[in-house]
Amino acid sequence: MSFINKVTTLTEYITIKFFYVMFFAVIINIFLRYVLNINYIFMQELVMYMHALIFLFGISLCIKDDSHVRIDIFSSKLNKSARKLIDNIGIIFFIVPFCFFILYESTSMITRSWSMLEESSEPGGLPLVYVLKSSIYIFSLLIFLQAVNKLLGSK
Repeated sequence: MSFINKVTTLTEYITIKFFYVMFFAVIINIFLRYVLNINYIFMQELVMYMHALIFLFGISLCIKDDSHVRIDIFSSKLNKSARKLIDNIGIIFFIVPFCFFILYESTSMITRSWSMLEESSEPGGLPLVYVLKSSIYIFSLLIFLQAVNKLLGSK
């Protein structure tokens, strides 16, 4: 099993676990709020964090499975080699530069956040905003790894 496939398997595993955490946090939050009339900000933020992480990590899984959005009106009429060529052009000219752009543009925000160990602006919120912002790096690296995997022809 290649390094990229191991990372993909780990990403899939973690993303599924994030979904379960989010699901149960929503259920607990609803119960606390509407049955016991208790509201915890950190629970609301936990749901928001899990939602963000599911999407940020899940995007690379969509690329792996070819379940991302594309214009099927055109691609369905093309043969397999033409679709592969268009996919490779898209990867080289759009996905890879996008990944590097995200890494470049988010660096100052993430380093600033880590330097002050940024916390939630809400009283009682999670003190982990810097961790959430760091997931932007992971998002970009996961997409880049999937792009490389597609270019190398692995599934």
